[in-house]
Amino acid sequence: MAQALDLELARSLAIRASGLGLGPGEGFSRGHEGAAQALGHLSALQIDTISVVERAHHHVLWSRVPAYSTASIGVLEAEPRRAIEYWSHAAAWIPLEDYRYCLPRMERIRRRGHEWFKVDAKVVRAVRARLKAEGPLRVQDFEKRPPGSQGWWDWKPSKLGLEYLFHCGEVASLGRTGFQKVYDLAERVLPPGLDLSMPTEKEMAEWYLETAQRTLGVFRRRDIAYMRKDLTGGIGAALEARVEDGRLVELGIEGLDARETWYASPAALEAAASAPRPRALVLSPFDPLVIDRRRLKALFGFECMLECYLPASRRSFGYFALPLLWRPASGPPALVGRLDAKARRAEGVLELRRLSVSDIAPRERRSFAAALGEELARYAAFNGCGRLDLGRLEAGDPALEAGLRKALGQAR
Repeated sequence: MAQALDLELARSLAIRASGLGLGPGEGFSRGHEGAAQALGHLSALQIDTISVVERAHHHVLWSRVPAYSTASIGVLEAEPRRAIEYWSHAAAWIPLEDYRYCLPRMERIRRRGHEWFKVDAKVVRAVRARLKAEGPLRVQDFEKRPPGSQGWWDWKPSKLGLEYLFHCGEVASLGRTGFQKVYDLAERVLPPGLDLSMPTEKEMAEWYLETAQRTLGVFRRRDIAYMRKDLTGGIGAALEARVEDGRLVELGIEGLDARETWYASPAALEAAASAPRPRALVLSPFDPLVIDRRRLKALFGFECMLECYLPASRRSFGYFALPLLWRPASGPPALVGRLDAKARRAEGVLELRRLSVSDIAPRERRSFAAALGEELARYAAFNGCGRLDLGRLEAGDPALEAGLRKALGQAR
């Protein structure tokens, strides 16, 4: 029979597992070493091309790592390599030791081709030959993009060839220069001694479960291999085995769908009871806590919109909405709003184009406003800005609005 779990504790468990809700002495180290620890914990760091504010992969690490530097990813890709780029649920940096668990995907693409694009075998051979003869190359080292090209769906033939070889594992990324991948033969990129044995279905299932248990904290069966489809057949049996031997506990979360079974480890349940100091956090829409929108909706009752790919006339909130997480001194942590921001770096201004906050208890208004003001000042500095410029503010009640304006230093 499933054990009942309080919703407040379930949310705290999820936040802690994501690396955000850690108490004193539990967090990651500072700087590059902390970035390595955070990546190892998270297992994947989604790569983001949007730069209206600092890119999401940097934002995710900044939210977790004291004294984080955007140089850290390059440091982790350099010798001795600890991170490498490949594909997780999306394009991502992953810990080098997890590269082995990408091999089933590579094998599938070699056998069946990539589901998103087709390549010309002659182009693939030509690209492979150039890399073999010349060493590391970028896309721009090949022919120019055809006139009228609009984006990834209109990639030139050499780009398609490079990406096919990258996805099937023949080619790997040395790193990025100017945010452009530098490709080379995988045998020249991967360090000697790296385990490249193909995992069995059982090994993959154990890895999927270990990753979910560590990074999600509390999860359902469907959450375990989010956006992954290679060698997932053994997950059910592995999950049952962990419940049977006590490594996982079956849970029903109070207030949520009673038909759904959630899982967590006994150690995680015990640790989630600790209460770190109150804090407001500005999250990336690609943050691991919020990236699985269905899990987010179920656990936090929050919808995370990503409207940057829509025309302005069709957006309901803004270009790049950043979720706001509030972790009060008591009561359930919650996602309480959104921020659409733009870093006007040349002016040193972080423009808060639209800030929307709701459902803050009256007793928490003052502490929330102060905490959010502190977090936004930190976020501005992270974006290379020394000043906040508040545009549209939606706070739900006058007292909260006044507190927020005061905390942000913005008069009416």
